[in-house]
Amino acid sequence: MDNQPGSYREIEHTADLGIEVTAPDLPTLFASAGEALYSLIADPATVQSEEGIAVSATGSGTEELLHEWLSELLALFNIRGFIGKRCEISHLTEEQVVGKISGEKLDLQRHTFHTEIKGVTYHDFKMWQDKGEWHVRVIFDV
Repeated sequence: MDNQPGSYREIEHTADLGIEVTAPDLPTLFASAGEALYSLIADPATVQSEEGIAVSATGSGTEELLHEWLSELLALFNIRGFIGKRCEISHLTEEQVVGKISGEKLDLQRHTFHTEIKGVTYHDFKMWQDKGEWHVRVIFDV
């Protein structure tokens, strides 16, 4: 793996928030999707990588696995108040992803908070490969 970062952008969606992520490979797609999720919650420029937390998820196939991965990251925020800045994937198969999230506990005095995300939806969820790159579209319930 060449450690080339994936890219992501926010997309318009009625009453919800969405992202589209493009990456050269699946581990980068998963990492970039996690970073995109956290960037919707708070400005990553205001977050420090003070703590690392191991996160894993299981699923049946890559699409469900990515959905479960993002749901785990969101749960980490909702339960512990942990906002990620960087995501690294150490192990990825069609049924399991293991990674590390670097970030810190949300501090409204220091972090620029954007919005609360209630859940990762399956609405308009799509993962595909085109011209050697991986893509995913994800809609979040806010």
